[in-house]
Amino acid sequence: MDKKIPRLGIKNILIALAISFLAGAVTFTFVGDNSNNKKVDTNKVKIIDAAARKIVPALQSKTYSGDVLEFDPNRITVLNFWASWCGPCIEETPLLVEISNDFPDVQFIGLTNDDTEAKAQAFAKKYKIDYQIGNGDEYLSKLQPIQPIYGLPTTLLIDREGRIAAKVIGGINEKEFRTALSKLSAE
Repeated sequence: MDKKIPRLGIKNILIALAISFLAGAVTFTFVGDNSNNKKVDTNKVKIIDAAARKIVPALQSKTYSGDVLEFDPNRITVLNFWASWCGPCIEETPLLVEISNDFPDVQFIGLTNDDTEAKAQAFAKKYKIDYQIGNGDEYLSKLQPIQPIYGLPTTLLIDREGRIAAKVIGGINEKEFRTALSKLSAE
């Protein structure tokens, strides 16, 4: 019994190639080029050399309580992306609150992602967040070309010149985070 091998034809091959190319382009767009980054270390503070730091877009938003939410150019800023439904965010929040109280000269801002105002405010009350929080969905789209945020929590340390000086993907490591804040504060 002879089985016939189906012929794909040039049209089907070109369609398959086009789909493969588009899938690769979409992946590169959303994931980025990680060719020099074979392993992504999470929970580690990655301090960025001053010459390689990128300026973040201006933050002009409102807190959930209606106050103006923007970067203070005279202070180091800790910009934490989180959500009330995020397990690692729940774990790191008490530590961030503690550190924010230990570093009063550093501005702390929490921006939620894919969350509701009611849930975010209940979360902030439960974990006694005393720094400014607001919805980060719009800001994330402005930040995407400069520093994509792929997961929660992610924390950026912004220097006094409005540049990303360090980042943490995943929950923070207390000792490394405090050391990084101290170094940046001394700059």
